[in-house]
Amino acid sequence: MLTSTAQAFGRPIREAAKLLNLALSPKDCTGILDACGMQQTRSSETWIARTDSEMLAWLLVSIWLTAFSTRAIGREEGIRDATSWFFAETTHELLQAFSPRVEADVDRLLSKCDEASSYHQLLPYVLDPHGPGSRLSILRDVNTRAARDRKRSTGAYYTPSDVATYMVREAIRPCSTECKPPNIFDPACGTAVFLRAALASLRDTWPDLSTQTLATRLFGTDIDPLALQAANFVLLADCLVDASCSTSPIELWRDIRKNFACVDALRLDPERNTRPRSYSTHLTAEEPGGRFHLTSLFPHLEDSPLAIVGNPPYTKLGPREDLPALAARFSTMAERPKPTNESFPLFVEQMIRLSSTPSAIGTMVVPLSLSCNVGPQFTALRRLIERTPGQWKFAFFDREPHALFGEDVKTRNSILFWSTEHGQKQSQILSGPLRKWRAEDRAAMFSSIRFTSISSPIRDGIPKLEGPVQARAFDSLARCNDRFGHVYRTMRRTPLAESINAGKSMIFVAGTAYNFLNVFLTPPAQSVPTGATLSQNPLHAVELPSDEHAFAAFAVLSSRLAYWWWRATQDGFHVTARYLAELPFGLEFFSNAIRGNLAVCGELLWSLVKEHLIVSLNRGKASLAFSPNEFEDERTKIDGLLASQIGLHDSLIRELHSFVADTIAAKTNNHQNSAHTTS
Repeated sequence: MLTSTAQAFGRPIREAAKLLNLALSPKDCTGILDACGMQQTRSSETWIARTDSEMLAWLLVSIWLTAFSTRAIGREEGIRDATSWFFAETTHELLQAFSPRVEADVDRLLSKCDEASSYHQLLPYVLDPHGPGSRLSILRDVNTRAARDRKRSTGAYYTPSDVATYMVREAIRPCSTECKPPNIFDPACGTAVFLRAALASLRDTWPDLSTQTLATRLFGTDIDPLALQAANFVLLADCLVDASCSTSPIELWRDIRKNFACVDALRLDPERNTRPRSYSTHLTAEEPGGRFHLTSLFPHLEDSPLAIVGNPPYTKLGPREDLPALAARFSTMAERPKPTNESFPLFVEQMIRLSSTPSAIGTMVVPLSLSCNVGPQFTALRRLIERTPGQWKFAFFDREPHALFGEDVKTRNSILFWSTEHGQKQSQILSGPLRKWRAEDRAAMFSSIRFTSISSPIRDGIPKLEGPVQARAFDSLARCNDRFGHVYRTMRRTPLAESINAGKSMIFVAGTAYNFLNVFLTPPAQSVPTGATLSQNPLHAVELPSDEHAFAAFAVLSSRLAYWWWRATQDGFHVTARYLAELPFGLEFFSNAIRGNLAVCGELLWSLVKEHLIVSLNRGKASLAFSPNEFEDERTKIDGLLASQIGLHDSLIRELHSFVADTIAAKTNNHQNSAHTTS
């Protein structure tokens, strides 16, 4: 909803900027920007190239939008009135760059803007230099595909304001008793969604300080000079609505922009290894991998920021010349430095590297792969977290039925919080469940997030757990060295058609899941719709030693315990061969006595499940699914057999029943017992 609203509100702004960009002469723009003292700092390694005419065009519409959204001018007043207000002059050199006819056309476009307060609220999104471009926007307008491609190539997914607000407030909560506000740095600040949320949180926590004073505590870097320019105007607008602000807009804007630099944040170092540079000096990197110290960029920054916040790019590093230099500095890519490495693990590590003060705070929203990807980058990141002193808290969010970043950007996400105090020598890991929720529960979801302390190592993954009962059960199962992979004979991928005539010792598991693991034995021949073409999506075909083993395995994989383990250890969508092989129900669960009981339960459950076949058609291809969710008594008995074999408490069986029901309903729990969790 936010994305589509920002797209609609931003249309006249984008059209005005496009018209100005076409009308401006590139050879004149550099001189005009320099004469006005508005030239942006850029480093030679800036990835996103912006022309001076593009910068000047967006500068003009940003000035107008800032004036309009803060009610300094009305909708009927144009670019000339806005620049006079901004520079405190009746005329300005900026207006000499285009003709009166272009000025009139631009004013006509801007007069279409709606209510000023709405624009003020949407400023970071309206000034998004990429423009609208998402999965849904392309369905509405194919011309937005180029913008979506730009967003994907740079990994730019702008964070919803409520997410940024929640993260920043939680992050700075430990500082609330201090007399001095923290410095807050966003290394990939974009149009200042996080820094704007930080400014609001600082205002709430330190109400005796002016907004202008608090804004001097905010710092940002980005590789897009246009996004940085927008960020400056977003913060300027928030300062101007403060009644105590008496500084002229241009002076205040220049004060704000001193805290921003167009530089790749991965080239920042905690060590001082370059001479200080003023903001107005063009940054250069004489050799690939040139590095900068944070206080070289921001000389008035007394020390490293206490709080580092943000949403790093969700993209590959790409073919950079400095990959060897990055590998030498970052443990998260030391093992295999290559262009296909993900960017965001380096930003999480950079958060740790730059927080060199005795007490530090950090929060970032990153992909869910942080918790469950077993690649070397992610394993290295989790190892780093384990050995970094402080408290680490993780909240996890599924993409269905609603996604954290909105319906236009379907992603699964992790929010991490890190805080450390002077003298702290150990890391403490706290986790949460993989949350599924509905749009109407969004506000309640943020207020109900709690964290559960876990003691299991996280090298292979961060378990997604809620409450001490789940934490104890996870620890017991994690210590089990006997895995399902020790039970079956073979496992391979096969199309659905091959399952129809398979032997009785085979079970099949779909490669994806949602509200249940789609596990079945040989489907009845009549289950295939007449004339239907079966899906070619491969299944896991698992061969067991006997029919009895197959029924027992069906029981195990249909249990709530197996579904919960999948939600706790995987990404909430894919069912991998690795998950099946490492499921902690091995030979001891298939010994003669327990195998017989499980097989009886499995045969009964299969006789019920196969009569409730779910046939799905997608582009003419039929898929089959067999859900155990309706058969509560049978699953409860299976869970009891498994739990008793491990020695798990009966309370887990009751909790698993609620867990599955709440997961299916995407129900937000607002009544958690805080004694069961650590927050």
